[in-house]
Amino acid sequence: MEEKFLNLFSPLKVGRTVMKNRIISAPMSGHNLTAEGHFTPETQMQYEILAKGGAGAVVIGETLVHSKTGNNHGRVLRLDDPEALPGLHKCTDAIHRYGALASIELVHPGRRADPRYNEQGKTYGPSAGYCHYGDGEHAVTELDEKLIAEIVEAFGDAAEMAMLAGCDFVTVHAGHGWLLNQFLSPANNQRTDRFGGSVFNRARISLMVADNIRDKCGPAFPIDFRVSGDDFMEGGADQETVIEFAKLLAPHIDMLHVSATSFHNRRASIRMFPSMFHPRGVNSFLAAELKKHVGIPVVTVGGFNDPAHMEELIESGRADAIALGRALLADPFLPEKARLGLEDDITFCTRCNNCVSVGFVPYVKYNVGVSHCSVNPWHGLAPEFLNRRKPAKKVKVAVVGGGPAGMMAALGASDQGHDAILFEKTEALGGMLKFAAFPEFKKDISRFIETISKRIEKRDNIQVMLGCEASPEEIKKLGIDKLIVAIGAKPIELAPGHSDPKVVSVIDLRNPGVEIGERVVIVGAGQAGIEEGIALAGQAKKVAILERTSSIASDAAYIHYLALVDRIEKLDSLEILAGASYLGACGEGAIAASNEGERTIPADTIIIAAGVAPLSEEASKFEGCAPLVSIVGDCRKAGKMSEAVLSGYFAGFNALGLD
Repeated sequence: MEEKFLNLFSPLKVGRTVMKNRIISAPMSGHNLTAEGHFTPETQMQYEILAKGGAGAVVIGETLVHSKTGNNHGRVLRLDDPEALPGLHKCTDAIHRYGALASIELVHPGRRADPRYNEQGKTYGPSAGYCHYGDGEHAVTELDEKLIAEIVEAFGDAAEMAMLAGCDFVTVHAGHGWLLNQFLSPANNQRTDRFGGSVFNRARISLMVADNIRDKCGPAFPIDFRVSGDDFMEGGADQETVIEFAKLLAPHIDMLHVSATSFHNRRASIRMFPSMFHPRGVNSFLAAELKKHVGIPVVTVGGFNDPAHMEELIESGRADAIALGRALLADPFLPEKARLGLEDDITFCTRCNNCVSVGFVPYVKYNVGVSHCSVNPWHGLAPEFLNRRKPAKKVKVAVVGGGPAGMMAALGASDQGHDAILFEKTEALGGMLKFAAFPEFKKDISRFIETISKRIEKRDNIQVMLGCEASPEEIKKLGIDKLIVAIGAKPIELAPGHSDPKVVSVIDLRNPGVEIGERVVIVGAGQAGIEEGIALAGQAKKVAILERTSSIASDAAYIHYLALVDRIEKLDSLEILAGASYLGACGEGAIAASNEGERTIPADTIIIAAGVAPLSEEASKFEGCAPLVSIVGDCRKAGKMSEAVLSGYFAGFNALGLD
């Protein structure tokens, strides 16, 4: 086996500890904790999968050190509660079984705590004032030196407990607008005592935390600090400030983990969880610059997917390790696949940000508590994944439709050892994803289609029939045990002017012979319409989007929605006309109606992006064609990519029914 990524899979010394490779599972919060914030077996398995997938270290996410002054969530692990130790120890044991190191992220949210969870309903920060929290604000009480000393001790105690629970090091969060970053940031710190003013004074609490951990855990226990290389906001800690901070901090710690931004900025999440509009590895230049000024390992994070990209960064000396978050939710086995030369089988994260958004309180109204991945049907199903088993016998499965639901259905059946035959009426797999992937910022969807297509091609128990539109009569003749219908949906047609040559459906935009003019009207400001509008405006087209309601991209995940809004505001050639209904096409363009009456909007091309309707009637014709029939994906209910992937895969995986 040729080893391609020699640097990525070389050991890394962190203090006196050695990590087996340079891939770190970035801090990600555990799900399904108890009401007290304790780990459940399901939480432990969530981190176990990340270790099983080959990461060199797994960092357990967001853990509180001082609950009475710094609690920003209801159900969150708290290391000022000794009762948390048994569950945490079982988790680190699970991580160690695969040769990975275990760390835990120690957090005090400071002014960004939720007053509902703090003692006396108070929120504390470096300076008094007000802090935005979701759509509201709350008052902030300035920390006095007694409380500062208590919080410093709490960090050290938490690290000591983590060490007792089997952690190999700790990751102190001093970025993203949490307490230690707030002290560093002039926007949050207006103190005039020894904790304010100069960079040294503003760094003082971080140095005290590092030294307190060292005193309690000893010189052999590594300390990792997570910092924002730049807050990217007015009055925040800029790159120059963070360099000075890092130079002060480095002699006290063993590794520096470099992210970016601060929650003080309402749109920080767009960069904190880099949207599809950012380049891969968007923060790597910050890590590279800091690495010039410190003599300890430097970790970079920020939208990485490709092992070749990671290898190049480490080989060039711009980083010592790469931290992966969402990439490991999309494919927990990314590290091991890369090590074994199977990088073509890695499922890339598409950065839809659905996984993060569903629990992004207080910016979303409710914490759903369960997230789905657009490309990984096993995400969030750790116990089911680790305890899955093959059925006692295999069956024959037919799948009609080669979109995401159909492709995943065939793979699900194949994973269980069943024989599957996949019918697709066109000459290529992918369904509507083939059209959704055209904007440059969505190219990872093309990668998903390619990866899944190759995976299917390599399976001996999947037969693919391209250019073959299967009929119910033909399916009946196959003598199959289960039929999965995944024929998708069709665009909703808007009758007025639909025969006008300048009117085209959003999914037909890239068909041969379709030309897009310089002036474009898009009907519908859902996610598809907005994304096409952004793509076309980026090509210097003049774009107007008609939306009969007052909202845009209401079907997008919250953080992706923020990214879309941010992008729109930067495009002078894109206009959104809310409260405007499309009445039809005319010679000059599109006729729209609003409270101000009718008007004609000049257009060379009118794109209909009014949504899709399930092909439910067509799907129902397949009922009775096999002993078991499942209707999945958009032909059952028009929805998100994640819903198609999930419903399709498990329709195939559970093809046998009761076993």
